[in-house]
Amino acid sequence: MDSVRSLLPKVLRRRGLYEHASASLVTLKAQEWLTAELPMFAGAITVPRFSQGVLEIACANSIASQECRSIIPVLLAYLAQECEGMSVKDVRIERVARK
Repeated sequence: MDSVRSLLPKVLRRRGLYEHASASLVTLKAQEWLTAELPMFAGAITVPRFSQGVLEIACANSIASQECRSIIPVLLAYLAQECEGMSVKDVRIERVARK
């Protein structure tokens, strides 16, 4: 009998949703980690997407962007451990205007 851990990826692959679910996991874990590591910038940092090995981080101001840049190596190490099989090759930080 298959365990739940092996059953869910099989079903997701069969339905063509495995890559989407894995990308969602990467963005969720990155957002949670950034919120925990930089709590004073939690409202200014979002992780909108992970696509083709590139994790995008949107920052509302330049200070949040600078703080994110300084901890990218630690974030990459965390994601490599937490999201096995999903290779984050690059991190793109962009400044976005808040409405």
